[in-house]
Amino acid sequence: MKNMVLILGFLVLLPLVMASPQNKELKKVTFLPSWVPQQQFAGYYMAKEKGIYAKYGLDVTIIPGGYRHDVVTSLKKGEIDFGIMFLYTGVMERANGAKIVNIGQIFQRSSIMFIAKKSSGIKTLKDFNGKRIGIWRTIAKELTTGFLKNHNINAEIVPFDKGTNVFLNGAVDVTVMMNYNEYHRLINSGINPDELNKFNFYDYGMNFPEDGIYCMESLFKKDPALCKKFVAASIEGWSYALTHKDETINVVDKYKEMAKVADNRSHAKWMLNSMNDMISSSGKNVTEGTLLESDYNNLTNFLYESKFITNKPLYGDFYKGSR
Repeated sequence: MKNMVLILGFLVLLPLVMASPQNKELKKVTFLPSWVPQQQFAGYYMAKEKGIYAKYGLDVTIIPGGYRHDVVTSLKKGEIDFGIMFLYTGVMERANGAKIVNIGQIFQRSSIMFIAKKSSGIKTLKDFNGKRIGIWRTIAKELTTGFLKNHNINAEIVPFDKGTNVFLNGAVDVTVMMNYNEYHRLINSGINPDELNKFNFYDYGMNFPEDGIYCMESLFKKDPALCKKFVAASIEGWSYALTHKDETINVVDKYKEMAKVADNRSHAKWMLNSMNDMISSSGKNVTEGTLLESDYNNLTNFLYESKFITNKPLYGDFYKGSR
């Protein structure tokens, strides 16, 4: 009788044991940020490190981004499941025929700006004319050149890959920067913010959202639940990262060391603190991870009118997140 009770008890508990997360087989997926490990991607690293992805049934391998790993190419070749890219990149790829979809718009605003020293006499956009302007060779090239074209600026363009040296050395009069990255490095070099004039893109009608989560349309059609889980877990990872900043900086530092990325803690704190503004809806009254149709239309109109795309992909075809 005693043995029978034990057997019955085991049978009652068996479904619970089998259903527990620890015994549930995790779905393996690969994820590629658009650049090397840094606080720009803190939420994804924390989602992995704190077991949030696992809680959603995912075993996520994060591949370090950089020049060797391009998100668009890796998605098209089927080398990754999910990746991070700017909204403008995703739209341009879709307009050119790539079946790429946005499943979660994490960053809700633009961080791009032009910077000039006040001592140069550059106070307005008109003062850009005839000057030397530094822009990234590949990153956001369409946005920066389109900005200059739309404001009828005739200047010498100086392409560069990264860093603030071209500006510090006087090789350019104006340079493009991101608020959460190069701008702080410039301040760290010894320049006082009061010495600079900032021309934020969002002040000129170009508040285009940046980092979003992308996958191929075929994956979304095959397993939409998987895509939604990845986005939900990533958003939860961001929530944890922004409320546990010291821990987050230490975790991302570990990934930086593995990828042999040099950085300093002061810059890491600045970047992580800046993520609040990037992710915040900023009065848009929209849930996290949502791409507003108005933001989408604003960008597609800019790209189309600037002749960077010849057609405007439909919002419903491009965006597959929550609406």
